[in-house]
Amino acid sequence: MSQDLANPDYYFLQNGGESAELIRNIDWKSHSLGAAENWPENLKNTIATIVSSKFPMFLWWGEDLIQFYNDAYRPSFGSQGKHPKAMGQKGADCWPEIWDFIFPLISRVLTTGESVWYDDLLLPILRNGRMEDVYWTFSYSPIRDDDRQIKGVLVVCNETTDKVNSGIQLKQNRDELEFAINAAEFGTYDLDPRTNRFSANARLKEWFGLKKNEEIKLGSALQAVAEKDRQRVSDSINTALQYDSGGRYDIEYTIIHPKTRQPRIVHALGKAWFDSNKEAYRFNGTVQDVTQQKKAAEELHKSRQLTDLTIQSMGLGLFSVDYGANTLEYSPEFSRILCGSFKPGLSRKEFLKYVHPDDLHLRGTAIESGMENGTFYYAPRVVWDDGSVHRIAVSAARIINSEGKTAAFSGTVADITEKENSRLALQQAESRLEKTKREADRHFKNVTDSSPTGLWLSNAEGMITYFNKTLIDFTGLPYEELLAGRWNWVIAEEHYRQTKEAYVNALAEKTHFDVLFKARKNTGELVWCRAAGDPFYDIDGQYAGYAGFCMDMDEIISTRQAVIESQHKVTSMIEQSPVGICLFTGADMKIEIANDIMIGYWGKDRSAVGLPMEEAVPELKGQPFMDILQQVYRTGETYYGHAMPADLKVNGRVSTYYFEFTYTPIRDSKGEIYGIMDIAVDVTDQVIATKKLEEARMALSGAVELAELATWTLDAQNKTITCSERFRQWLGLENHTAEREEFLERISEPYRHKVAQALEQALSGSAEHFYDYEFEIANKTTGQHRIIHANAQVQFGKDRLVSSLSGTAQDVTKERELQRELAFKVKEQTAELSSKNAELEANNRELSQFAYIASHDLQEPIRKISVFTDMLRSNLDKNPEKVQFYIDKILSSSRRMENLIKDVLQFSKLANIAQQFEPVDLNDVVADILIDFDLIIEQKNAVMQIGQLPIVEAIPLQMSQLFGNLLSNALKYTKPDTIPRISIKTLPMPESEKRLHALNLELKYIKIEVRDNGIGFSQQHAEQIFNIFQRLHGNDQFSGTGIGLAMCRKIMQNHNGEITAASQEGVGTAFTVIMPIQHEKNGIM
Repeated sequence: MSQDLANPDYYFLQNGGESAELIRNIDWKSHSLGAAENWPENLKNTIATIVSSKFPMFLWWGEDLIQFYNDAYRPSFGSQGKHPKAMGQKGADCWPEIWDFIFPLISRVLTTGESVWYDDLLLPILRNGRMEDVYWTFSYSPIRDDDRQIKGVLVVCNETTDKVNSGIQLKQNRDELEFAINAAEFGTYDLDPRTNRFSANARLKEWFGLKKNEEIKLGSALQAVAEKDRQRVSDSINTALQYDSGGRYDIEYTIIHPKTRQPRIVHALGKAWFDSNKEAYRFNGTVQDVTQQKKAAEELHKSRQLTDLTIQSMGLGLFSVDYGANTLEYSPEFSRILCGSFKPGLSRKEFLKYVHPDDLHLRGTAIESGMENGTFYYAPRVVWDDGSVHRIAVSAARIINSEGKTAAFSGTVADITEKENSRLALQQAESRLEKTKREADRHFKNVTDSSPTGLWLSNAEGMITYFNKTLIDFTGLPYEELLAGRWNWVIAEEHYRQTKEAYVNALAEKTHFDVLFKARKNTGELVWCRAAGDPFYDIDGQYAGYAGFCMDMDEIISTRQAVIESQHKVTSMIEQSPVGICLFTGADMKIEIANDIMIGYWGKDRSAVGLPMEEAVPELKGQPFMDILQQVYRTGETYYGHAMPADLKVNGRVSTYYFEFTYTPIRDSKGEIYGIMDIAVDVTDQVIATKKLEEARMALSGAVELAELATWTLDAQNKTITCSERFRQWLGLENHTAEREEFLERISEPYRHKVAQALEQALSGSAEHFYDYEFEIANKTTGQHRIIHANAQVQFGKDRLVSSLSGTAQDVTKERELQRELAFKVKEQTAELSSKNAELEANNRELSQFAYIASHDLQEPIRKISVFTDMLRSNLDKNPEKVQFYIDKILSSSRRMENLIKDVLQFSKLANIAQQFEPVDLNDVVADILIDFDLIIEQKNAVMQIGQLPIVEAIPLQMSQLFGNLLSNALKYTKPDTIPRISIKTLPMPESEKRLHALNLELKYIKIEVRDNGIGFSQQHAEQIFNIFQRLHGNDQFSGTGIGLAMCRKIMQNHNGEITAASQEGVGTAFTVIMPIQHEKNGIM
């Protein structure tokens, strides 16, 4: 039925558009809601806000969840389907396809009063005659009637389908660009000629020795270019920046890393971009490391020069046997090796008498083999004229005549007597070393099996390779079954997924792993367990796997849950919305209400509420928003802003943000405007993403061209390949798109079958999602052969099936030809077995001491946990006030055990770090440590006196650990009511003192003293404090694990130095560090 527009009962529908007209035309008197004049005022005000807003809004009201919505929401229904009958319709009748999902949310808001919201949620709906995938950002908020009872649910929403799809497309383009650059191992750079600011990707910054986020002037970056090339590079850049040059940049030069001084030869390509005034506004491109290619070419040249000298330097004798003439030609060295002296003119038969009789059969067998396969080798003994016996190696190859028959043999002989003796000695040494290793493994097993905590090890792939006896007894499973993977069956099914994810994520990042889960003991009982571990590294510093523990936490967890369940429940969360909402009142636009999102948009805090808008957000002065607010307040017309920029001061910095917003006038029951409702959404990311998407497309195209890459795509459905112009020319194809078989025909054998098989595996989706292969192609037109390195990534469609394989191809023909010509020489390496055995024996003694003390110290916190757990169980009902005290004690012991394990692992790494010394400025090391300790220094008012320290050859991390432990102890062991005074200074090291300490007189040493005025200790303990786990004070006096000073002693051993301590109780302590400045005479600093 039609309603009178002047009817006062419909004052709340003013400026409502089509939606308001639909509401007027409904016969509400016969509707379950009844006549409009009887509706609650809060319902009318809510509908007024909805229909006048330009932001999509929706309302469910009453027991039947009757629907209202505005014109802004109307497009969400599509061109046909639910609208207009959805207006006034029951929610269940309107949304049958998603009612199972949204009705629980509506019921939750109606019953609890809690708001709910989702961001970019995929919620398919029926519109335009079909189900469509639609992304939404929305909130459900409670609406109350005049009696303050919750009667409705307000939906504030925004369809974000375009935003989400744009984000997906942007990420895909970024990934493709990054994939292309990384596949070619290029560095990229970007220069602004107007500001001369130079930026680059992480790879190029590392080459130039720049920090990751550093952006510097071009002149500073050029300092890393070798001096011989610097002016040439600068001139080439200046030439490219001239419009007449065409903007092209192509040059090779050398980079010298400012810290390591490592040279790197690079090939740089670039292009300058010019504006309409022919002025360069951008200069970017790629840099490729061609050091190996250059070195390969040089090595090939050297190899050819040295080939002729090789035989002489290796002491080889040459010979040639002509079967037709039955003659033997040989070099003088051949005769000396066989006979012991040079004897010209000997025949084959005369030479055979020098071969040991027991080895003549080796010669016959070798010749028969040589006749068959073309080469022969044997190593007989020969007896010289002086009676001495020598072992020689004879190798030769046959020469075929024009009839295909063996005409001659030519080859070499070498005296391998010393090599054979060394091989036998090495065999014996390896046998002894294997026996020692087995003994060390036995010691390790005894130590770990004695631990009351379950211990485990994994390999680099994460597979568990070791369980100690405690874990085996816990599970009740045989050791072999545990290694085979049955450990996973022990974990409770409901906790298996989270436990596996925590472990897999830690493996991927090589970080600390720590997780709680329930596991089944050998008795069948389910108990709480805690598993934790850290990565460990081999002697070369390479990641080798994880080491960790697993302990029964059931009683601790159960007690903690009982305490938590006894506490009162917290109050429900404050209602929130996924968009910014605020209410301005009065002509001065006083901020009456504002949620945290809106306040966050302004960059303010809650103190802004209650202030006029111009006072609360002063940076808006001069921007159009205040004038728009006044216009809405005067005219009563709603204003809608689309992607409108606003300059706001957030986190102390003024930046430009973009917003979608509506200013909706709010009227009282008399129809008079008393305020303005502001609903805003920050669309800055969407606006910027749109701009960057276009930039990424241009950058990708430019990078591919500069890198001389070809691109290609294999369609999974029709089996066709589409390639770029460069790839088409390489293959000799007539068109850019061809059948896959036509493409495979141009791949040389034996690559063709392997490439086809690899493509099939990639398209099946069962293999890796990345394709990386190298093969040879032949141009059908020109016959030219190329070696191609192809990379590609599998692309998936919406149905999660493989849609295509897309990637790049690079011509690596020249690089591979150089690699094929280059031959690497393998040099024999001999180990100083006696030194290694002595070192291994020392390590075994240290391991034995470490095992005994570690077992005792690790058992101590476990014993405390057990004691306090029993006390906790006894007092749960009898003495509840002591429950928290026992829980704190249990947690303290657990943390102490965890700290012990971490420190033990850190100590063990010191023995496995390769001796890779580099210049270390001790002033920088100490400065960094003081920054870490600035809080405790300030708390204790400590006076730090740091003298000038030298630069030494050392391992940087170990220097930081050394001074960190010394300063930590000095700040820890202080006297109460006394200002701590700590000094570090360098002392002279005369020759007499070097002799006293039995130091290498050819090297220069430094002596550094770290002195404090702390509590000190008796001098009789001066050596004891450097033993692992040795402490002079209990944990109740000073915290610690007793490993810090043991690490200091180990670090000095690694640096061929020493550390001593001198102390007096109540006076203080002085630690003296002595170490070489350089570890080799005339070493480069």
